[in-house]
Amino acid sequence: MLRQYDSAPTPLQQVLLVLLRFTIGWHLFYQGWGKLRDVDWTSQGYLAYSTGPLSGLFQALAESPTLVWMADQGTQWGLIVFGLLLMFGLFSRLAAAGGAFLLLLFYLAAPPLADFTIAAPDGAERYVNKTLIEALALVVVMVFPTGRMAGLDIMIRQWRNKRRDRYFGRR
Repeated sequence: MLRQYDSAPTPLQQVLLVLLRFTIGWHLFYQGWGKLRDVDWTSQGYLAYSTGPLSGLFQALAESPTLVWMADQGTQWGLIVFGLLLMFGLFSRLAAAGGAFLLLLFYLAAPPLADFTIAAPDGAERYVNKTLIEALALVVVMVFPTGRMAGLDIMIRQWRNKRRDRYFGRR
């Protein structure tokens, strides 16, 4: 017999979803901040040695100093901004989508597709790595309205509702 589930997440599920959103936000922010503070960091090597399905595109980017600079800025600031938005619960769905897209680009640049003959050595990953898992977790955060559970999205929603009500003459 199939069990019917309520459509609203339980309080525990809400806490866990918001905690997931916050911790991924912290991780993205911390990674971006570290890259920004490291004066020697650049995405050039990562792009140049790309092995994924879009490796031709990434390798072409690596050959242009201007495009590498743009990729560096996009990576650093994308991680920082998406991380902060996720932590504060501001534009949560948009931030989760942007973060997932950025992580999927990282994954596509260097997917764990190593060909191990019998078994992977300890610590080696095949097909699935932490980047892909974190991107999929962000998709979960995007699908659930975590910004309505906790965060600044609640205040924005209330402000928009009051403004709409005033415009249409509702009390």
